[in-house]
Amino acid sequence: MADEIKTLKVGVAQSDITPPIGTCLAGYFNKRISTGIIHPLRAKAIVAGTGDERVALITCDLITMTAEVCQRVRKIVHDATGILESHVMICSTHTHTGPDLRPSNANCPRNEEYYEGVPARIAQAAIDAANSQKDAVMCIGTEQEEGLAFVRRFRMENCSEQFGPGGALKCEGPASNIDPIFGAIVFKEELNAKPFAVICNYTVHIDVTGGTLISADFPAVIQETLQKVYGDDLIVLYVQGACGNINHCPYLQNCPYPGKGVWKSEQMGRAFAGKAMAIIEKAYPSKSVDLGTVSEILDVPKYPKNDYVVQMRLAQARAKQNTTAPGGAEAALLERYDAYSDEGTIKREVQAMRFGDAVFCGAPGELFVEWGFEIKKWSKAKYTFIAELCDDAVGYIPTFEAFLRGGYESTPIVSVRSTPALGQMIADANFRNIRKLFTEA
Repeated sequence: MADEIKTLKVGVAQSDITPPIGTCLAGYFNKRISTGIIHPLRAKAIVAGTGDERVALITCDLITMTAEVCQRVRKIVHDATGILESHVMICSTHTHTGPDLRPSNANCPRNEEYYEGVPARIAQAAIDAANSQKDAVMCIGTEQEEGLAFVRRFRMENCSEQFGPGGALKCEGPASNIDPIFGAIVFKEELNAKPFAVICNYTVHIDVTGGTLISADFPAVIQETLQKVYGDDLIVLYVQGACGNINHCPYLQNCPYPGKGVWKSEQMGRAFAGKAMAIIEKAYPSKSVDLGTVSEILDVPKYPKNDYVVQMRLAQARAKQNTTAPGGAEAALLERYDAYSDEGTIKREVQAMRFGDAVFCGAPGELFVEWGFEIKKWSKAKYTFIAELCDDAVGYIPTFEAFLRGGYESTPIVSVRSTPALGQMIADANFRNIRKLFTEA
């Protein structure tokens, strides 16, 4: 006899957070001014549960979140709905064709008028979701996907590692492995009904479209594709996995398809929609409909300025000044080193949120995939999904080894501004958070 199908109260909504054309686009070492729009940018929210037990998961088509914006959104949502501020998780998809919420820099001056207004626009998605809750069945599943994500760091013949396999040194091969798990949580009014909301999770950098047109990139295509099957009211949230060292480029492969641009974004979005559709049609209801969220506040030291790795990278960059021009990260290190201060610590939040048999484990930056594997290995949940760029923006979060091996993502002061131990601190915090959420496991 089949188990009784449990239901819970769920609401979903989205709001427009598209900046005006002319706003600078984030994510590169050169300035890009937006000249048009391919896809509008959205904040999308799921609100589940009742009373003080309600949780709100918000995803934003932005390159990253900041603690300040997160706090402002949480307060607006609480004041309008009563949802506890601590029960709101806010993630960014990491699109590189949207604005930056971080303070201005030479490559990307922040649109201050947009910045001041965007918390209310993000919060509106959660407010509307809270006001549209209805009984729902929650189904959860995963699919394997191994043809669209690729390791982007490579081991070279001198034991160093770098972004991409090119250059004068012989490349020995990829320095890591991808996380092939595509996951989805599906919400329907009845088991055999069409879904009204889906949360998707995968691990690949969202820098596919490129150019100067504002775009949510392939997550927008996932929603558009699934809407053609299940109806225009369907809302699809995309939660980014631990993709700090994973992107979409098929390095070392003779791939006939375009490697970047609108077509590539559409290809990936349609393929991921297919994975989501397989889960929608096959996934069983979650045995548990328990909800919850817990956070741990870490006291995070800054990266020490006189650390061996800093001095080694600094010497390498200075040596290139006399021969070839330093690369983008190296030039930035030379520019920022003197003014950089490593004094003090910064509070960083690590949040986990439970949806029945699944948990989203947050990381406040661009987490290397190895730390994602670490979190998943020790999780008590049946389904464990990583939610990077969650609630804050600390930069890259590499492994210990990556700092000594080199490469853009592990460049101190530029790509990494926190202690090299932050990855383990985040993994351990999630270890503890999961055990609080799954005390019965």
